[in-house]
Amino acid sequence: MDVKPTEEQLAARDMFLAGRELALVAGAGTGKTATLVMMAGATRKRGLYVAFNRAIADEARQRFGANVECRTAHSLAHRAVGRNYRERLNRSARIPAKETARLLGIRQELRVSSRPITCAHQARLVMGMIRRFCYSTDRQLTARHLERINGLDTVAQDHLARVLLPYACRAWDDICAPDGRLRFEHDHYLKMWALTGPVLEGDFVLLDEAQDTNPVLEEVFLAQHAQRVCVGDPAQQIYAWRDARDVMTGFPADHLYLTRSFRFGPHIARTANRWLRHADSDLQLTGNSVIDSRVGAAAEIDAVLCRGNADAMQEVLGFLKRGVPVALTGGGETLRNIAQAAQALKAGRATTHPELFLFTSWDDVQEYAENDTAGQDLKAIVTLVDTYGPEVIIDAVDRLTDERTARVTVSTAHKAKGREWSRVRIGNGFAEPSVDDHGMPRPLGAGEARLIYVAVTRARHHLDPAGIRWIDDYEKTMESTGDGTVAGRPMIELSLTRQLRYPNSPMSQFLARHLPHSAVVVQDYLRRIGDLPRPVQPIDVRYPDWSALGHAVDFRLRLCLGSPLGAPVGIGVEAVGAAGPLRGAPPPPVRQALHRAGRDLVAMVDAYLNGDDDIDGEILERLCFVAAYYEDVYRTGEIRRYSMLTGATPATTLDDLLAAVPGYAIEDVTRQLAIAEEAFGPFLELPAAARFCGPTFAGSQDIGGADADFILDGLLLDCKATIRPHQLGRDEIYQLAGYLLLDYDDRYGIDRVGLYLSRQGALVSWSAPEFLRRLGATGPLGELRRQLREHLHRRPGDRRAAGPQPDDRTGSPVR
Repeated sequence: MDVKPTEEQLAARDMFLAGRELALVAGAGTGKTATLVMMAGATRKRGLYVAFNRAIADEARQRFGANVECRTAHSLAHRAVGRNYRERLNRSARIPAKETARLLGIRQELRVSSRPITCAHQARLVMGMIRRFCYSTDRQLTARHLERINGLDTVAQDHLARVLLPYACRAWDDICAPDGRLRFEHDHYLKMWALTGPVLEGDFVLLDEAQDTNPVLEEVFLAQHAQRVCVGDPAQQIYAWRDARDVMTGFPADHLYLTRSFRFGPHIARTANRWLRHADSDLQLTGNSVIDSRVGAAAEIDAVLCRGNADAMQEVLGFLKRGVPVALTGGGETLRNIAQAAQALKAGRATTHPELFLFTSWDDVQEYAENDTAGQDLKAIVTLVDTYGPEVIIDAVDRLTDERTARVTVSTAHKAKGREWSRVRIGNGFAEPSVDDHGMPRPLGAGEARLIYVAVTRARHHLDPAGIRWIDDYEKTMESTGDGTVAGRPMIELSLTRQLRYPNSPMSQFLARHLPHSAVVVQDYLRRIGDLPRPVQPIDVRYPDWSALGHAVDFRLRLCLGSPLGAPVGIGVEAVGAAGPLRGAPPPPVRQALHRAGRDLVAMVDAYLNGDDDIDGEILERLCFVAAYYEDVYRTGEIRRYSMLTGATPATTLDDLLAAVPGYAIEDVTRQLAIAEEAFGPFLELPAAARFCGPTFAGSQDIGGADADFILDGLLLDCKATIRPHQLGRDEIYQLAGYLLLDYDDRYGIDRVGLYLSRQGALVSWSAPEFLRRLGATGPLGELRRQLREHLHRRPGDRRAAGPQPDDRTGSPVR
């Protein structure tokens, strides 16, 4: 029986037929594929549907009409490039690291910070760089593709990255050669294909599961000139650990929503919505009223969903012990083969396993899975074999039942994605957040909430939330008590940007109520940055200090405008020299040395601004970079572990700190200044009275302090030194709005607001009236300022009495 399309589905079809590009946010069970089929079936144009994996593509091929080709990204890449490497793909054996080292010519042990790094481990690190490069949108191998090495500080990490980069380039050259000798993988030809700038055939491209898109495919998709439609659910992004990216949130197109679930009824929908809130999603599902769904303990179930493989195996063994026919999603052949290989290798015999036959011991396999990036896909299975033993695993797999006849199916939440069962129990492994050093619960991570949302939405009729019952106590602990705190922390101690992360903070409550449409402004911003150039950024350093670089370019622009570094730097300098406690502070003699150096820094900058000292550009860049660490003390109330101030001694001077500034920082700030000339240049001609750097507002103290970056001739401007401008969103927009409203007395005459993207040299701005209109302002600027002042001056309990306010989250903080 045909199901009548919902109004949301019809709206998506009509927008597609109008030729509009579209991001279709489809909640769990809301008819995503049916909507795409309806859209494509309403036109004679040719299209391409790109699926997450082969099984989805095969299924879609049965549902779409002849005008739509259904493929995976890898199949597209294989047709264009991968077929040239068919022989190398057939030689799929994994290569032990010592053999990789020999092929790459790595012949000597390397010592870094007095720590030896063997040839084999160097080879593992090099191949890890290749893997990270292949998962990225970068067009060249850089030192930053080296993974983090535990036990090495950032200086040592950068040195190691520079040493290994030539070997990584050699490895990539080998991989690109049809007769190369290193292991060739499917992701290699996918990357090669993407680097050619492919044009996908078809009048339109439908990208499915866009919330978990390989970054390489993301780059290809966004570069197409055909009509683009991406569909998925950002709240179901659960493969970020594989470097998958959410294309949807930042896609510059019309965003439509499918919210009516055909899978489950209202009770399960309410549970799903609970986890959606923790996942920072503004999506809210409506359950199907004709489906009888329940949430509570279940005597009989069809499926158990666990967090990991070990938890799933524990469930399987329990069912087998009770004589219950049980299946394991994906079957058990992979487990059996690994366990049999373990038996052989443990007994000193060779294994015929097609991927492990080159290994001579199980210890080598364990080391490979633990330490080699290319072996990470084996790690969970190897750990499972080590936990239960190969004999137990083989016996359990032999006793598994096919899903079609099993009474219960056990699955991890990841493997359950796209599946559904009538009765589902949430199993073990979904642990509640741990507590911090003060005994307070840490925030529930959005990534974990997304995984649990996927799990709870697999049930159609009965959901047993056994493994996640801790959420009730957690929410009670984190709930605002009306006394101006959250989880025991005073809101007044948090900056504006930090307060915006809490929906129940006074600023979040007010902005969500009176400026509810942040998503509209975010989408306008994303449309306007669609053709930005690639960002300038450090290339030959593994761990750039992004925060210090961002503040340094901010300071350097202030100096160009003839303004000092700002009060926070001076306050940080005095905090270092004060006698009071300071987290992470060195002994008093070192603190006094840093205090003297900080005062000399401020004096040197003041002398430069007064024209008493002629300082060249490189010295100014060094001064700004060092100043960033003193400001960090003001911002955080501590000297953090990675701060360049931690290496000081009682003899440290300003000259020592300036000499310690890394070369990449000077080059990076210089390049950002060079590209700032067009967008920022006109501001340099403004009279001094029209330039304000680091301005504070009449309302700043009402929220514990708030200072913006610039106000230039009425333009409130926030500088963002991000390499991923598409990730700026709701919080950055509300940050601008907060500054605008906190200027209670209109001291600065703000008539425009904007973001300056310093790594792209781009300025995006709105007039204040347009900005407020797009945000859905409930009144004129002056009235909003008055209402905000009253709201912040009201007692916390009175604020809570006003009732809960909507939360309109669409992005996440970047810097």
